[in-house]
Amino acid sequence: MKKFRFPLHSVATQRKLRESDRRERFAAAVHAYVASEEALARINTRIVELEEIIAAERCGLFRPAAQIAFMQALSEEIALKTQASELVAQRRTEMDRARESWIESRRDVRLIETLEAKARTTYRQAYEREEQALLDDRTNALVARAS
Repeated sequence: MKKFRFPLHSVATQRKLRESDRRERFAAAVHAYVASEEALARINTRIVELEEIIAAERCGLFRPAAQIAFMQALSEEIALKTQASELVAQRRTEMDRARESWIESRRDVRLIETLEAKARTTYRQAYEREEQALLDDRTNALVARAS
């Protein structure tokens, strides 16, 4: 019997390559999202620190110049927080798109793998039938000789 040959082997290879590429894109999107969340967390920490400094300065000796400087720094950090929040939302959307793309390509790969498994099962059954037929012929020939 001929060796097993899957006719969609090239399609399977292409789909596996596409799935691998999309998985890497998803991983990169996850890293970008995590980095943007960490940047937002650092900005939030700086805002809290500035608010604590402003509150502490108001309790002690009041220096208007220092208050103005801290208030400007706080307003700059709040503007940065807004930008960082928008970036986090954008990266989240990109990550979700990359995930969906990866899942879709993974589904395509699984479809081809299922087809290959069915083809292998069919091939194996045909091979076993042919082998059994040869054994039956051999047995019949031996019985015929013995008679």
